[in-house]
Amino acid sequence: MSAPRRGIAVLTCLAAFATPLGAQDSSAASLRTARVTYLTGASAYIDAGRENGLREGAPVQVIRGGAVIGVLKVTFLASRQASCDIVKESVSIAVGDSVRFTPVAPPPDSKVTAYTALPASPRLPVMRNALRGRVGAQYLTIGQGGGEGFTQPSLDLRLEGRPFGNGSIGLAVDVRARRTTSTFAGASAIDGHARAYQLALFWNPPGSRRRVTLGRQIAPGSAAVGLLDGVLAELIGPQWSAGLFGGSQPEPVTLGFSADILQLGGYVRRRSRPGGSQQWSTTIGVSGSYQAAHANREFAFLQGTFTSPRFNTFVSQEVDYYRPWKRTPGTGAISPTSTFVTARYRASERLDVHAGFDNRRNVFLYRDFVSPLTTFDDAFRQGAWVGLDVQLTRRYSVGFDARQSAGGAAGRADSYTLAARADRVTPLAMGVRARTTYFRSQSLDGWLHSLALSFDPSTRLHLELSGGARLEHDALAVPSRYSIRWTGLDLDMNLASSWYLMLSANGERGGAAPTSEIFGGLSVRF
Repeated sequence: MSAPRRGIAVLTCLAAFATPLGAQDSSAASLRTARVTYLTGASAYIDAGRENGLREGAPVQVIRGGAVIGVLKVTFLASRQASCDIVKESVSIAVGDSVRFTPVAPPPDSKVTAYTALPASPRLPVMRNALRGRVGAQYLTIGQGGGEGFTQPSLDLRLEGRPFGNGSIGLAVDVRARRTTSTFAGASAIDGHARAYQLALFWNPPGSRRRVTLGRQIAPGSAAVGLLDGVLAELIGPQWSAGLFGGSQPEPVTLGFSADILQLGGYVRRRSRPGGSQQWSTTIGVSGSYQAAHANREFAFLQGTFTSPRFNTFVSQEVDYYRPWKRTPGTGAISPTSTFVTARYRASERLDVHAGFDNRRNVFLYRDFVSPLTTFDDAFRQGAWVGLDVQLTRRYSVGFDARQSAGGAAGRADSYTLAARADRVTPLAMGVRARTTYFRSQSLDGWLHSLALSFDPSTRLHLELSGGARLEHDALAVPSRYSIRWTGLDLDMNLASSWYLMLSANGERGGAAPTSEIFGGLSVRF
């Protein structure tokens, strides 16, 4: 990979697009803000929608401590809420983070379309009066020393809505196909497959509180249940909802249909009235999986959110039940498992304090592109942390957090991170992020440094140059000291109201072999 050549190509593209796109950009005074209300592995939900000036495909910046820490893209809209794809994040986005966007006024002659309000449970689809969706093509290539690596072209299709106008039947489709060609030790192998993540029909008469979903879907309330091939029946009210589900789990590797494991469960959800300054929701449910008529896993789950102008939190807890034949001496029938808690308190206009705890065994992260920075953070995910963000001025801020990790790839370890950010400091809206992390475990200690420069000359264009180094000392390794260095380039562009282009490149040196990684994607929404 030639990073300088790619940088020149992208900067040339930037020069070609900056002027016309900048002419369309709104002034800073027209920017509006909202908050992140819920998160899944690849999506974020915010409390702003069509009535606030959002449009499908619009970019949304995630702000923390006055600095941009992530970029979202609006995928589905309700009147006052929206679902967004997480395009990128420099640090993990959390419930309660602020977002900002440039509102767009509807055309004068446009007709107002009636939309069903987005439920507080983000898993439930926004049922539309027409079939809408997205088609995308991506290409990923990874090269290593000695000619090893792989290439992976892929396609994805997402559809959602009411295909028969204003009828009672809705449809949700999420199908992704990829073909991987790998070369290792001079031999090549090809693996091609298509997998369905959603393939379901919904029955939901307009204005009705009843909804029945049949087919492949994401079971409600708990990520531990995951995909389900079966049926979900729900009653949905303005401030409450309840549902029962049953079916089988897909085959875990190929995601093909399988009847080996039966999944049953239900949930009840209560939430606050929409529109208030304080928003909350609570979900309680139970689920069980059974294989060959024997209990595989039986557990209850609880999720809660609370958001106010000063304080927000998200809590998720699972509690397992062990039948007598499953228990070992000294263990009880009830055991708390898979806990996740995060909280953020705005002590003043300039000071945010945050803390959290995570002992989840499995977290499904959908990453198109992996860097040494994301690999490091994933390894230290499990554990407890506390930190603060200080807003020095309107554009400059610093942050610090301390983390004690336990389990996972890093084992028991401590890490301390200092970060500094500058936001929109030039006419090209340049941003700067710098990070330094010191980490240590029983046999390993070292430093991680990273620096990123970003440019946002308009709401349609984002360019970022990044790099970093990970310096480690491992007493059990030979040699005991080594380093990994990387450089990266990212480009995100809305070519038109419905076309979106993403390009990323990353080069890594100092590991087992030099590695280059390039990812590109083009999608159109209809």
